Amino acid sequence: MADIISSFPDSILCYILSFLPTKQVVTTSVLSKRWKLLWRSVPSLDFHLRAPDMDYMNYESRKLFLSSLLFSVYNFLLFREMEQPIHRLRFTSRGFHNFESIERCIKTALRISGRLEHLHINLDWVVELPSTVFTCKTLVVLELIMPPKKFSFVDLPLLKILHLRYVPSFECEDLQRFLSGCPNLEDLEVGSSLAEKSASNTAEKFHKLPKLIRANIHTDLVSLGFVKNVEVLVTDRIYKEDLGFDFQNLLQLELTRLELSTKWFEVLESLKHCPKLQALVIDIDEGREALLPCPDPVPTCISLHLRTCRLNNFRGSVVELQFAEFIMKNAHYLRTMKFCFPNYYAFDSLTRGELTRYISSCMKKSSDTCMLSFE
Repeated sequence: MADIISSFPDSILCYILSFLPTKQVVTTSVLSKRWKLLWRSVPSLDFHLRAPDMDYMNYESRKLFLSSLLFSVYNFLLFREMEQPIHRLRFTSRGFHNFESIERCIKTALRISGRLEHLHINLDWVVELPSTVFTCKTLVVLELIMPPKKFSFVDLPLLKILHLRYVPSFECEDLQRFLSGCPNLEDLEVGSSLAEKSASNTAEKFHKLPKLIRANIHTDLVSLGFVKNVEVLVTDRIYKEDLGFDFQNLLQLELTRLELSTKWFEVLESLKHCPKLQALVIDIDEGREALLPCPDPVPTCISLHLRTCRLNNFRGSVVELQFAEFIMKNAHYLRTMKFCFPNYYAFDSLTRGELTRYISSCMKKSSDTCMLSFE
């Protein structure tokens, strides 16, 4: 059989290899002379520092193995083709405490990157990252899992996507300083924090982000008032203090970890402040049984604008069915109603088949144009 892939230009082969972990990329060098040096020009590097059986090693063996692994990463970076820029760098470490070596590798990668656009750093310990991480003029995407509290200066003029997932040492002032150096941000995600403080009346403290389109907020460090102009919002926060303004541009809202029976009124009140909402997604948490009153009047966005509704972890409880029927009955322009059942087969009263038939009968009574979907 002819080796068609090897006949591709180097640029195509390097692009294909950029989707693999760097360790696997290097192993392709043994395929043939054609592949021997390709690994040196791949524009995407993905380092995952963890041994498959590291949990079973004693401390000294683990330390020796990880030190050797980091030394290999450092040598890889030094022997890479310097004229070929790195566009994407992913660096993940688990159970590694040699902070100085980690910092040296990250600093070396940034130094030789040339035109780095996407940086992903996932460490299971808070370490002090090189200052060049926060002043990389070419960065477009920055993802930090457990970012450090200490950073002297942030200047990321081209950054459009910033994901800060799990910020255990962050406080409101830290986030404020970080965002002040990202004037062109379009997509912001802020995860949970162990140092949570009330975010009421903190929206005014943050520098405005006029280009922000999407926000994923799961922390009290950020008031929703700060992201009230976005088009897409994902959050698990529904507090009374968040309902004193309208989300005038919001087209898609996703509410996560939501117990409908206790947050029924907050959800409906929130929808009243989303006049243009077209898509609603709710990730349902299990809650108590309840039969709750329907609102009067119906929120305008439901009756006039809602096009799609998705209910995740739908189990068919009384309150879940009541909410689904409320949407199907009052959303006159609804085009898609999607029910995503849990992976396990457990429902409160009806079997999955009975539940599907019941929902279908409710839909027929309210709309002939909406498509039902069950997953």
